[in-house]
Amino acid sequence: MFDKSPIGILLYDKEGKLVDVNQSALEITGISEETSGIDLFENHTIAQKREKLVKEGSIKFQAPLDFENIKNTGFSTLTKSGTIFIDWNISVIDAGFLVQIQDVTKVKKSEESLKESEKYRRWFDEDLTGDFIATPEGKVIECNSAFAEIYGFNNCKDAVQADISKFNSDDWKNLIKRLKTEHKVQGHQSTHKRPDGKEIHIVANVVAIFNDFGELVQVKGYVFDDTERKEAEDALMGSEEKYRRLFDEDLTGDFIATPEGKILECNPAFAEIYGFQGCGKAVRSEISQFNPAGWATLIDHLRDERKIQGYQRWHVRPDGKEIHVVANVVGIFNDSGALVQVKGYVFDDTERKEAEDALMGSEEKYRRLFDEDLTGDFIATPKGEIIECNPAFAEIYGFDDCKKALQWNISKSNPFDWPYMVTRLKSEGKIKGYQSWQRRSDGLRIHVVANVVGIFNDSGEIVQVKGYVFDDTERKKTEQELIHSKSQITEILDSIKDGFVALNHYWNFIYVNQRAAQYVGVEPDELVGQNLWERFPELVGTNYETAFRRARDEQEIQYFKAQCIRMNDHGFDVSVYPLNEGISVYWRDITQHKKPEKN
Repeated sequence: MFDKSPIGILLYDKEGKLVDVNQSALEITGISEETSGIDLFENHTIAQKREKLVKEGSIKFQAPLDFENIKNTGFSTLTKSGTIFIDWNISVIDAGFLVQIQDVTKVKKSEESLKESEKYRRWFDEDLTGDFIATPEGKVIECNSAFAEIYGFNNCKDAVQADISKFNSDDWKNLIKRLKTEHKVQGHQSTHKRPDGKEIHIVANVVAIFNDFGELVQVKGYVFDDTERKEAEDALMGSEEKYRRLFDEDLTGDFIATPEGKILECNPAFAEIYGFQGCGKAVRSEISQFNPAGWATLIDHLRDERKIQGYQRWHVRPDGKEIHVVANVVGIFNDSGALVQVKGYVFDDTERKEAEDALMGSEEKYRRLFDEDLTGDFIATPKGEIIECNPAFAEIYGFDDCKKALQWNISKSNPFDWPYMVTRLKSEGKIKGYQSWQRRSDGLRIHVVANVVGIFNDSGEIVQVKGYVFDDTERKKTEQELIHSKSQITEILDSIKDGFVALNHYWNFIYVNQRAAQYVGVEPDELVGQNLWERFPELVGTNYETAFRRARDEQEIQYFKAQCIRMNDHGFDVSVYPLNEGISVYWRDITQHKKPEKN
């Protein structure tokens, strides 16, 4: 599985020296198979993130790899040229560092599907963009497969029977009102509820189609499922949105130019991106002047590769403003094979690029729990016979290699659990976060967390079980030990005959023992979470308040004597101890009760 993985995987030791690499990584980076000892932190970008990597355990970012100008990147022996854009995912593991890379410069796009007369095209390919035509009432007349997938339909036939207005009725009504006056709406964002109940965030460009009488008769839209980016943005920004992507489909600048850079034709979006007042002035310009070195390199690659997808560069507009552009560029050749024209689709990515740079420098507050380096992947029959697995799976279940694991039956790990899981799969199709105590092949008891998917034949019968297993034993044992330890502490505190409470920094009760609750005539759970001053206002202005606040604010232990607030005939010897996030209060009843007189 290591060598077959489409993701490039590189293993480094604790010093950052390369010790192993799979075939995908060799193909992506262009390093030779004999190369060894490459230093991970010679890569300037990774070196800058080293402290965060060690502190947080993993980092993820995207960065270009320019083979023409590559220096101090950690790849000293190259067999490739040109520029690619790589998605990096680096994790700290016991042996050192695990680096996973993917070449994200390639975007699925079919040249054969372009009509000869089509001069304009969306930057996002059809496999990512949901295209549809609907009536003003929301009835879907036509759509592509991406639209059906975005909204959870099995196919376009099912989607065409849907009513898009029901995904967010208020939003659709407002959108129709805008279209009647504006005729088109760009970068429209909204939360939609799919027919299966799932909420998604979409970004759309919508165009109104009118009849000869000026009546709106159709709505043509291009929808992109933006849910994952929106959720990540919300997690990072909270309620205050500081960063967002500016571009969408209708902001794509389309152009045709000569190999020397002379603009032959362009659309209004192109003129706007480069600061021209109209297409007329833009056509008299030369795109090669916006970045001469980058254009020369682009033309050289076009002559060899014919087309370049996801090309990224900084350009200087005629008015001096720097912008970051993302482009798909196609070379047009004559019958002699000579490059005669360059056709491109340019998107102003400046705001997203600047926001990305800012975000990459900030603290990442979210991360994936399960990484591939810790995940055991397998395919098994419903009876548990292993059909295929990766090395991580073999290691988790105590095998030296995959070959031995393939001779094993996973149902033996827990004979009662496996049939129950298969039964659930038959009805649910997949199970996420499934937890179970199991026995490895060597008898060692482990706790696993797994995502499991059922594979069904045309008759609806489950024929395979595909799973992704993570060894969660250490965390589970620690969790159980913590629960046991907390239980012991609680039992000890509840057993003492003196009052004890703990308050957080905001004066809310976070712990109350049985004796303390008895003094005020309630159960401990009734006080936990409540505010001290709101529940017991009679304490305000007393030596209780003075000592409590001094202990919290000045971080000094306080001792004093006071009467009980509910039983005036009881006196207490009170000790107040500062905590990192509040205080703890301990009091001993020092009431001197008179003994009954003897007759």
